[in-house]
Parts: sequence; C-alpha cells; structure tokens
Amino acid sequence: MRRTIKPFLAGLAVIFLGSFVAAFFNLYDTFPHIDKIFHIASGFIIAWFFSNLWEDNFKGFNRFQRVIMFMALAGLIGFFWEVLEYSTSTSLFTHYQLIRHYFYGGDLTDTLGDLLADVLGGAIFGLL
Repeated sequence: MRRTIKPFLAGLAVIFLGSFVAAFFNLYDTFPHIDKIFHIASGFIIAWFFSNLWEDNFKGFNRFQRVIMFMALAGLIGFFWEVLEYSTSTSLFTHYQLIRHYFYGGDLTDTLGDLLADVLGGAIFGLL
C-alpha cells in the first residue's frame, strides 16, 4: 500500500493547488481552459495510482492493453467527478455557494472536454 501514497498525494495536490488556487487567483477567467491541464494531470495520476495498486494484475497485459486499461480507469474516475460537478448545479446546492464555487460544472462541451482530458492523461501515463 505504500506505493500508492505518492500518487494519492499528487492527486490531492492537483485538486487543492489546481482547483482552489486557480479559483482563488481567478485563473479560470484569465486562462479559460486551464481546467483541462488539471484534468490531464488527474488522468495521469489516476493511472499512476492504479498502476501501483494493481501492479501484479497489469503484468499479464501487453502495452496496448495497459494503455486501454489506464484510459478506462481515468475515464471512469473522471465520469464520477463530472457527476459531482453536475450535482452541484442542482437546486440542492443553491445555498452552499462555497461548494458551487469550486465544483460547479459547465455545459456539455466542457464536460466532454474534461472527460477527454482525463482519458488523455491516462493514455500519456500508459505510453510512458
């Protein structure tokens, strides 16, 4: 389990430093697609985490199969993140502006771009 600590901490750093610092300094307004960089990094980190967690299970796969698995895992986790973002746009969270500020999702184009970036990050990890 110790092998999973580094990717876990890297993931927290991406979430906190990326999302919160970018929101605090209004970087989302300055660089409209900066979140795509965070999603690529997140996809990479998700693949890294599962690579360390299930290292023995991945030994039987060839490189192409591992890339596909990492892309699928990054896409799956990204999907749940996007569901979280979408859920904050419901009326349930109208009184919780702090939550909405950090997790508020965009439109369909933004969501699909985020998912593509997650999958791309998983592919990059698999190819390296």
